[in-house]
Amino acid sequence: MIALVKRAGFFLLILLATGSCYFPSDFKADIRIDTKGNYVFVYKGNLTDLSMAQRMARGDLAGDALVKRIGVAERDLRRLKGFEKLDYTEKARFKVDYVRRGNILFEKSFNFVRLSSRFLTIKYDKRKHEISVEGGKPNEHHANALEKAGLKFNGELRIWTNARVSEHNSKKIQAVSGLKLYRWDIVNVRQKVPLLRFTPQ
Repeated sequence: MIALVKRAGFFLLILLATGSCYFPSDFKADIRIDTKGNYVFVYKGNLTDLSMAQRMARGDLAGDALVKRIGVAERDLRRLKGFEKLDYTEKARFKVDYVRRGNILFEKSFNFVRLSSRFLTIKYDKRKHEISVEGGKPNEHHANALEKAGLKFNGELRIWTNARVSEHNSKKIQAVSGLKLYRWDIVNVRQKVPLLRFTPQ
């Protein structure tokens, strides 16, 4: 999901001078994270290669050149551990299933898709002894460009935890099997990014 994001972390990212940036859409993203920092992150949805989409829109990427460029993007994504499904569909878009397991107290931070293309960040601040899940979003310039290109940022984020949450901006919360479920409906790139924080035990 990059120029510098106003707020790095859980949602989105856009345009670096080098490398591919990926734009999420039509997704469901789930995080299960406990008080000890153990987490499972699952993403199912689309990722659009922005640089490929721009070249296709200009009409300078087709035929064999397009096939080659699709292969480049596939290899780029497969270098990242966690992609269980990765299928090209159309218009620079890939249908993906991604799963990541870890412990954020040891890892310190995790970025999806990657640091330079951030759709989601889970991080541990040792100084504050605080775990946070944060979203990011593109700056105004890139938000305008995305809208003009007809790319929509839409999906649902759900965080399941047994932690005592100290801060969040979810408007949908419910108890499920001894856990709290926090939900965010993502409808555009201009809304407030998701945020949740807690102190690990």
